Amino acid sequence: MPERARAEQRRSGANRSAVGARGAVRVDPDYALEYPDGDAASTEAYASLVRAGEAVLAELDRCITASLDVKHPVFTALAVLDGAAAPLTPTDIAERVLVASATMTATLDALERRGWVRRLPNPEDRRSTLVEITPEGRTVTDRVLPGIRSVEKSVMSVLTPAERAQLVELLDKVLRRSAEVAAEAPLPLDGRRVRPERIA
Repeated sequence: MPERARAEQRRSGANRSAVGARGAVRVDPDYALEYPDGDAASTEAYASLVRAGEAVLAELDRCITASLDVKHPVFTALAVLDGAAAPLTPTDIAERVLVASATMTATLDALERRGWVRRLPNPEDRRSTLVEITPEGRTVTDRVLPGIRSVEKSVMSVLTPAERAQLVELLDKVLRRSAEVAAEAPLPLDGRRVRPERIA
């Protein structure tokens, strides 16, 4: 691994692991007094879900950086191309990776420099290009994707098979509700708060 990547890993490793080490978010005992219209369990669950997502993504990013010296979104774009039946446009890749098109340009530049993808003219749109994975890129995904499965298995081993299945069902409910809320007008961010003495 290049020294730059090792130094970054040393600097960020402790901070990233600390995200998960803090455990679930717990609100203060006077939560109900401070937020009369809130729900303590909802706040704890929401904030803990965000923290868990950050922690597991940080660990994947740490492992991918250590192995390839690229960030998680860069490898994710490569994995998207690996799983595609045909070359994709940069917009198609950006939509699947959930990043902005401008960011995708830099991502594809990084992949192309490594020789893992190549850009091709788009016969259906001269203003656009297509991107396809190279044999070298497939070699990388064939090696790294099984490693990612091992990371997933290691992290989730703290749960029983039944708990893992239940977690997926619960997350499915939250994701579907999130999509419903996102399709509506944004909730106005105002409400009642009684500032507690501890932060007055």
